Amino acid sequence: MEEDILRLFYKGSEIVLIGTSHISAESADLVRKTIQEENPDTICIEWDQKRYKKNIHPDEWDDTDIVKIIKNKQFPVFIFGVIYKLFQKKVSQDMNSLVGKEFVVAVDESKKLNIKFYLIDRDSSLTFKRAWRMLNFREKVKLPYAFGKIFEGAEETEEEVQNLLESENFEPVFEELKESYPNLWEVFVTERDDYLATKIQNIANGKTVAVLGKAHLRGVSDRLKNNQKSDLQKLEIIPPKKFGSKLLEWIIPGILLILLGVSFYQGTQVGIEQLLRWLLWNGGLAALFTVFALGHPLTVLTSLIFAPLATLLPMVSVGVFSAIVEATVRKPKVKDFQTMDLDLQSLKTIYKNRVLRVFLVFFLSSLGGLLGNIIGGLGIVKNLF
Repeated sequence: MEEDILRLFYKGSEIVLIGTSHISAESADLVRKTIQEENPDTICIEWDQKRYKKNIHPDEWDDTDIVKIIKNKQFPVFIFGVIYKLFQKKVSQDMNSLVGKEFVVAVDESKKLNIKFYLIDRDSSLTFKRAWRMLNFREKVKLPYAFGKIFEGAEETEEEVQNLLESENFEPVFEELKESYPNLWEVFVTERDDYLATKIQNIANGKTVAVLGKAHLRGVSDRLKNNQKSDLQKLEIIPPKKFGSKLLEWIIPGILLILLGVSFYQGTQVGIEQLLRWLLWNGGLAALFTVFALGHPLTVLTSLIFAPLATLLPMVSVGVFSAIVEATVRKPKVKDFQTMDLDLQSLKTIYKNRVLRVFLVFFLSSLGGLLGNIIGGLGIVKNLF
């Protein structure tokens, strides 16, 4: 695996880059061997503070406030991150390895050899927020299939998956991601190449070993060779919602208000009947779909009441209200976070896991409210014309 190690010099400092696979046991062995042989002055690790805590201190899940995540409108981003991490864990299990084991080894070796280590990756929540904002609607819909498509060999043998991860096969695999999801590639690979390279440049002193994912090896090395630095603050800014997304949020409530306005123009009795019909469809289907998610009775009532309000105030969705209530009355436990990957494997365990059930409530209540708006709106049109 010598091709996974690059050695270069930057302003008098020697930098040894190790390109790893986050799901390969061989990568962990390579990191251990390289650090012991190089005995560097500093070690840079492609982790941020959050991932460091989750891997070195796995009990940190008890600090996760799911209600706060929902209130801050971060729940889709949270699930986005979970999908990515669970996929990595699934492939690593097929290979009898641990996700990110090479980074754990790097931390362990730095402590054994009394070498200072630095966490050089961008905050993962910022990365996922930027990715979510930059994805278009079509890409968001296809997102659950994105990572599964990258490694279609995840169910194959360890040898076949390892062959896929070898350097000559690795780049074409990720080029497929670049072609299918250019915005995802930009945030997860290109921007982080910029971020990682700049952090290494700022830290490099004496001999530095940097442990990176193989997807970043070429990009980071090119930036170091060309003395290319980036503005880290710009890479940490969360972009505003796209105009199309903002416009889409107001289309349905705008149409409904116009239809209801026309109804009341034709007569108060007509307007009241049309309003009640829409409320029944919108709130009723949101509540019914919450029942499908096995939501708490209070959650079902919340969906029924708040679905119409959420329709007219698109800054929030009925899923937000319902998910907050569900997460409050049935607060997820640490175990629910720790077993999300296993519980995703069957419908029965999905419903038992409180975190996943909150997601079901969030998604299904929103879907029910949307269908209710469509059916109710079409009903108004039919009765008017």
